Amino acid sequence: MYYQQPASFVDKAHPDDVCLLRKSLYGLKQAPQAWFHWFATHLQRLGFMVSKSDSSLFIYNRDTDAAHLLLYVDDIVLSTSTTTLLQHIINQLRHEFAMKDLGPMHYFLSIQVWRTPAGFFLSQAQYADDILDRTGMSDCKPAPTPVDTKAKVSSAAGTPLLDPTFYRSIVGALQYLTLTHPDLSYAVQQACLHMHDPRDVHWTFVKCVLWYVRGSWRKSLQLRRSTLPLLVAYSDADCAGCPDMRRSTLGFCVFLGDSLVSWSSKHQAIVSRASAEAEYRGVAHAMAECCCL
Repeated sequence: MYYQQPASFVDKAHPDDVCLLRKSLYGLKQAPQAWFHWFATHLQRLGFMVSKSDSSLFIYNRDTDAAHLLLYVDDIVLSTSTTTLLQHIINQLRHEFAMKDLGPMHYFLSIQVWRTPAGFFLSQAQYADDILDRTGMSDCKPAPTPVDTKAKVSSAAGTPLLDPTFYRSIVGALQYLTLTHPDLSYAVQQACLHMHDPRDVHWTFVKCVLWYVRGSWRKSLQLRRSTLPLLVAYSDADCAGCPDMRRSTLGFCVFLGDSLVSWSSKHQAIVSRASAEAEYRGVAHAMAECCCL
């Protein structure tokens, strides 16, 4: 990689002088791609395969040994079937990269992890508390549900907000909160429909969601060990529920054994001509998710 050398860096430098970099500089546009390619190539030499559903997830299977490695920028989560395999992979990675072993995972990307004999508890309690603090609703009265029976609001209703960026920031933060709060998926999806032009009625809706978060911020998602690891999916859809585009809203959740592992709520891409068509499209999306898992 070549970099044009500014004249201020070298005395009496010529405008055509260049420097040859021995390695990529952190912060360059090409640096993330170069780092990921270097790391992924080394993992593949160790026997890992890239997951078809997530390019940042690497899977190792050899005889009875199994390992899963998740990479986020320069943070790594590694899970193996045996302690011996765990230490072996860590030693192999240390030969190539400067690493620091932080031990069993307790906190990763704003997600707290608690271990129990039966499995894991995943919580974003601190993250939810930060959202409430940003909106000044840390002491608000909690609500029992995130939405009422009239959740759908037209995009043209109400008065435009003076600070739409704040609305988008809070709704985006709530989107990340759905990683451990599937009960928020539908409500947050409805709030996301108005990101382009948020209005006061939409912000009132978001505040209802925050009231619910205030009462449920300590709840966590449990991943339990199951003796019968079967995929079970549930789906549902309304018919032409959107007041603006008349599109249907679909939702599904997928269980692996007793653990909820995937969920979604979103608009269908086209207008369904009947409730049966909307339901079938919802089932198709759920089956596509099961195939990816």
